[in-house]
Amino acid sequence: MGKMAKYQQVVEWVHQQIDAGALHTGDKLETEAQLSERFSFSRQTIRQALGELENEGTISRIQGSGSYVKNAIPRSHSQQGSGSVTIISSYTDSYIFPRILQAMAEVLQSRGYSTRIMFTNNHRETEKNILTEMLRAGSRDPVIAEPVTSALPNPNLDLYRELQGRGIPIIFFNTFYPGIDIPHVSLDDVEAGRLVTDYLISLGHRKIGCILKNDDGQGLQRYRGYVKALADAGLPLEEEKVCWVDTTDLLDSLHSGEWILHRLKDCTAVFCYNDEVAYMLTELCLAAGIRIPQDLSIVSVDNSRLTELNQVPLTSAAHPMEKLGKKVAENLLALVSRPNLDATYEFVPELAVRSSAVKIDK
Repeated sequence: MGKMAKYQQVVEWVHQQIDAGALHTGDKLETEAQLSERFSFSRQTIRQALGELENEGTISRIQGSGSYVKNAIPRSHSQQGSGSVTIISSYTDSYIFPRILQAMAEVLQSRGYSTRIMFTNNHRETEKNILTEMLRAGSRDPVIAEPVTSALPNPNLDLYRELQGRGIPIIFFNTFYPGIDIPHVSLDDVEAGRLVTDYLISLGHRKIGCILKNDDGQGLQRYRGYVKALADAGLPLEEEKVCWVDTTDLLDSLHSGEWILHRLKDCTAVFCYNDEVAYMLTELCLAAGIRIPQDLSIVSVDNSRLTELNQVPLTSAAHPMEKLGKKVAENLLALVSRPNLDATYEFVPELAVRSSAVKIDK
């Protein structure tokens, strides 16, 4: 073993046992005392080696019980497919996704990885088919995935768990699935909802409605921020002013949006789930003779190109887009070498103020 440090000799020996098939997932390692005797090393050196093995995700240590093999993946196997990353995204042409995906690909390619991008169109059955095929084919690619309708129960979580069980690094972007231990990189959506609502409150608005998506996790998180801002200002939560829509409603361009205008009729301001919803609401309002912002102030989230294309330029909390794409790619690559890394990261939103919201008399 040459000039390898003593603790590294123990780490290497464990990997050799896995490579040879002598150790399997779930097997118990020899005790510290037994390993100390085997190598004629101190117990402190053995503990250092076990700590390294635990940090890299090879073993797990249970107090009072011992150390167990967590991921018995031979190194020759784990290296297969390591030059490619599979990216699973909801959409290809939605207004924020090209910039996110391009930033991901640039980082991965600069590190020598090729990318395979697949799209679910926010359908769970498509997500299921993609994951099932990856498992069937024995893919070793690390995975970057955007959760599908993440506010709803998802039957595909076991497929992600099976990929995890094979030692495949996975990271989510834009949102996450509750109930599964996979890191994510996203906007801090609670803070985004709080930020834009608090801005309306600072302008004197007290009757503030909202339009939020009920099938994506971002909608629920932004609702939490909306509720928090109202509570912090001592304002009541009036649920009749909260309009919930789903992906299908958006695809249909809110063509039956009269019900939304009815729900918002007493409001002086409204917080929209994103710029796309705000764009559609602006068109509805202007067609109905409601002036923006004189009659109704509008704020949203994403700060996309739609904010400038809107008939009234939109005030919007900025989505990091390129920064998010870069960060999720960097964190995935970090997970490849450090499986136990806490790779979750949430960007703090900043407000881009334009002319869609105005101050009113309190």
